[in-house]
Amino acid sequence: MNNIILLLLVALTAAAQQPRSDASANPVAGDPNAIENGKKTYVGSCAGCHGATGEGGRGPNLRDGRLIRRSSDAQMFTTIQKGIAGTEMPGTNLPDPRIWELVAFVRGLGSPAAFVPHPGDPSKGEQVYAKNGCANCHTISGRGGVLGPDLSTIGGTRSYEYLREAILKPGDRIAAGFQKIAVRTKDGRAIDGVVKNYSNYDIQMVDRTGKLYIFQTPELSSVNITVTTWMPQDYAQRISREELTDLLAFLSRQSTHRRGSR
Repeated sequence: MNNIILLLLVALTAAAQQPRSDASANPVAGDPNAIENGKKTYVGSCAGCHGATGEGGRGPNLRDGRLIRRSSDAQMFTTIQKGIAGTEMPGTNLPDPRIWELVAFVRGLGSPAAFVPHPGDPSKGEQVYAKNGCANCHTISGRGGVLGPDLSTIGGTRSYEYLREAILKPGDRIAAGFQKIAVRTKDGRAIDGVVKNYSNYDIQMVDRTGKLYIFQTPELSSVNITVTTWMPQDYAQRISREELTDLLAFLSRQSTHRRGSR
């Protein structure tokens, strides 16, 4: 009986020490300004271990949605504030409001863009999308090209930081099935597009119009597969910071989980 009472006291004590639900909610969750402030704090204090965009390094990958989803805002707050004993994760003397801003930013690193509010005007972003010819290569809601990935649900599957990186540094992470290819057949045809599959025996590719070709290796006189994409590499110079913010707002809304995604 004494053992049972002791276990009950331990359980009650542990429960009392857990953050209450009303105290565990991030007061600045979803606030674009708070998220931007949290990003600045992250770059100055956390990027050295967790990577400039949360990709990991000495510290864990914060873009792994599973890691972030397993932690409540209150748990993330405590981890940042007190650190983790026995690891390289230190505590911090940051005031509570700045820690909450940091939590809001880190939460967004591992969450699909559609579920985290961000600055920017989606309608203006759609204009940026059109002006820069993005539809020549990408499809949204069945309209567009095939040289790049379909973006119809991109906001529901990729984080905001992932989208930003894909626009500014498209060559760093090439989606499977969209690597650039140019072939010349032995009967004199020159065809370029994206490679879908290839081996020592055959090549499957799609040209600019979306036509699928399947070539046996002996049919080709030359094959050039490059570690790049059709995506322009100069968007960092081509579009302004405001246009980038609006474009990201537009892409973030492309999700089956949100109404009015266009």
